[in-house]
Amino acid sequence: MNEKSPALQDEDEAQDATVPESAESTSRDELAELRRQNEELLTKLKYLQAEFENYRKRVDRDAATVVKFAHELLLSRLLPIADEMDAAVAALEGKAGEGVRMVRDNLVKVLQEVGLQEIPAKGRTFDPYEMDCIEQVPDPEMKDGIMKAVEVIVVKNRGETNG
Repeated sequence: MNEKSPALQDEDEAQDATVPESAESTSRDELAELRRQNEELLTKLKYLQAEFENYRKRVDRDAATVVKFAHELLLSRLLPIADEMDAAVAALEGKAGEGVRMVRDNLVKVLQEVGLQEIPAKGRTFDPYEMDCIEQVPDPEMKDGIMKAVEVIVVKNRGETNG
């Protein structure tokens, strides 16, 4: 006795037909929403990756700057020692002078290995961008601005002058 009238059967069939359409419509909306969220998250991920890469580069640059300044500080403290050793070599004779010269040569070798190079200054025109002047001595035999004597080694550290 579960038979329904044909009109009621048509209504049930219509409801059955609309339920899948509305469920399909809902699942399409949910799918579209999930795709939108997926795109949004993917965009955020790309921004975070780019931001992290920029952070790594900045940290590497900062670390290189710290190392550079540490080297410069150490070198600025070692240069006067090399100059004093030059004076000691000039003042000492014999085996003592030879020993001090060997130590001085080793120190200069290490300084060169870290990027310092001596700038030949004697006989050159004074360049304030490369050299520091201790004293200006007039000499009638030389043109003005020519280096007569070098008291301190003039060095260049990877494009930067220290003296």
